[in-house]
Amino acid sequence: MRQEKQADNAVRGFMTIGTLYSCLYCMLASNVMLNMPIMGGALYLTGQCALLFGDLRRPSQEGVVSKTMRRLGTALLIVLAVLLLALITVYPIALSNPDFWRLGGIVLCMLLRPGLTRYVLERALIANKKTMNILLRIAGVQAVFLPPLLLMLLLSPMSRNAVWALVGGYAVSGILESFPLGRLRSRMRAFTEEDKREIAALRGAHAYRMFQNVMLVVAAALQITQVMSYTYIALTAKALILCMGIALLCTYGASAAADSLLRKSIKKNTDPNFLLMIGLVLWLYGLVLFINSLDAPKSVDAYLSLALCTAGATACVRVLTWLEQDMRRVAAFAMGHDPGGAVDLAQQARFEFAALLGQMVALAGLTLISIFTATDFPNEWDAAFRSFSPLLTLPALLLVGAAILFALRFPLTRQHLEKLRRYTALQQEGRENAPLHDQLEAVVVKRSLKRYGIKAVIFTLWPLCYHKIKGKEKVKLDEDIPCVFVCNHGEIYGPVVATLYIPFSFRTWVTYEIADVNCIADRSMNGAFQNVKGFPRKMLDWIMRKIGAPFIAWVMKSLDSIPVYHDNPRQLMQTFRETVTSMQAGDNILIFPENPQASGEQKYAREGVNEFFTGFTMVGQLYYNKTGKCPLFVPLYADRHKRTITFGTPTRYNPDIPANEEKERLCEYLRGEMLKIAGMQNDS
Repeated sequence: MRQEKQADNAVRGFMTIGTLYSCLYCMLASNVMLNMPIMGGALYLTGQCALLFGDLRRPSQEGVVSKTMRRLGTALLIVLAVLLLALITVYPIALSNPDFWRLGGIVLCMLLRPGLTRYVLERALIANKKTMNILLRIAGVQAVFLPPLLLMLLLSPMSRNAVWALVGGYAVSGILESFPLGRLRSRMRAFTEEDKREIAALRGAHAYRMFQNVMLVVAAALQITQVMSYTYIALTAKALILCMGIALLCTYGASAAADSLLRKSIKKNTDPNFLLMIGLVLWLYGLVLFINSLDAPKSVDAYLSLALCTAGATACVRVLTWLEQDMRRVAAFAMGHDPGGAVDLAQQARFEFAALLGQMVALAGLTLISIFTATDFPNEWDAAFRSFSPLLTLPALLLVGAAILFALRFPLTRQHLEKLRRYTALQQEGRENAPLHDQLEAVVVKRSLKRYGIKAVIFTLWPLCYHKIKGKEKVKLDEDIPCVFVCNHGEIYGPVVATLYIPFSFRTWVTYEIADVNCIADRSMNGAFQNVKGFPRKMLDWIMRKIGAPFIAWVMKSLDSIPVYHDNPRQLMQTFRETVTSMQAGDNILIFPENPQASGEQKYAREGVNEFFTGFTMVGQLYYNKTGKCPLFVPLYADRHKRTITFGTPTRYNPDIPANEEKERLCEYLRGEMLKIAGMQNDS
């Protein structure tokens, strides 16, 4: 079912490619016919935007796009129209040249074709026509506009090779414009007053709003990047076809790779935001490479920059497409009911609108450069264009940077998405889970704890200290019964690598001394940094108090850790209450139960495992008393030399054994398993 939904929703990643290639096709035709690539793009986008704004002004579409976005779009449309008039004025040959009017006819064909294609496909979908019948209808629409376009090209004094190249470009842009067909399904019903109210109410859901921000910024950045790259690199028909081929290969290749990684991420419990960040970083690197290749637009670096930008952008769009089904659950959770097709309709309209805004910004920049560098000599125009080209990358760089910030601020992790699916399943069964509802409400609806900083830290550290996971198959997770992971401490080593690489979601127990900024410095100076030599102790103490302690406290808070109060029984019970509530909400728990005092050296063993504090086993008893279910205790050992995290054989809490005996049994078994993994004997 999920794959079927994604097949329909994948269109949002490709639906604007056809519009983009139609715009680029008009720019290429303008370059060949008038030696003015900007003119064709300006004519096409002005017409395209006018059509879109006219559609959005209809009463039935009011509320799909916010007033702010519509005002911004209207302002950009006016600016683009003024710039178009200025461009025609600067180049007086435009109105007197017959090719200008032929170009206008070509642009008109490119504007009318998608409207007719959409109408024909809507009729076919309503009639439930087969795929072959739909493809034949698409071919028919292409054939309708081919004769007038071919006539205008043949009447132009261009070479026959250029004519056939433009005919080929027309066919390619038409194929992309009509792919995929599923994007039309959400347009087949009217946008009602009830839909408008639901969309307005949905804007109050913080997680949905953050997702929407990422989606819109990525859509606009994609268009600016592509227009800029093609305008600079594809200066001839052959170069345009080559760029189209590279973009197509990278689009489909990156899409397939992203889908494969996303499917694996479910098994490995990887946050989809991680792949989104990889795509954005790849995209950003492509833009930087593009800037470095400005002096050689036909160099390998220029085409490589196009490939990297396309692959990175495609990966981003695929992740956002993958998340759309989860965003429907977010909408249903935030509103208390399924909003139906209203969400799809609004999302599609906003995505298209943001994409057009991106194209308008890019073309406005190119038009301004054309106006201020007007010349009758192509070589001088090219030189002037290259000198101003770095300015064209600025909007794309800013938007990709904004997308990175929005992605880091996106509050939902893989753990939250899984909980959302679980909560939806419980609702369908008529069951309630108050702790799970409260936890989800804190991140879905409200402005939850900002975790973008810790996401950046994890994204940076994850590839630097990679560890291999062993024995994962021993852990059979039950979504109704959480696990308690028990790991060795190994000073700071165990908590760091366990947090980065355990392939399951969890909340961590941490001593309150490492979560309180006032206690961290004292604990560190008397613990991990006690024997540090070759560095002034006063300076180290100052660094810890001013920099280290605040940073560590922020990390603990960002990780949503549970503080443990060993020396305060009343607050310790609060630790257990919070733990059991989290387990009821579906959280696994990670505990480091070693007692550093047991070694006699007041520190954790670097190798092996110290004796345990035994109190942590009360988690099993309290959770059983609350729910009647027995949690699973899972031993694991982090080995710094082998760079592995190994899972031992789990054991389940047994309520039939007396509490004290069960406490001893659990501690002895878990420590024995960890020592066995470490290759040591249990000395207890």
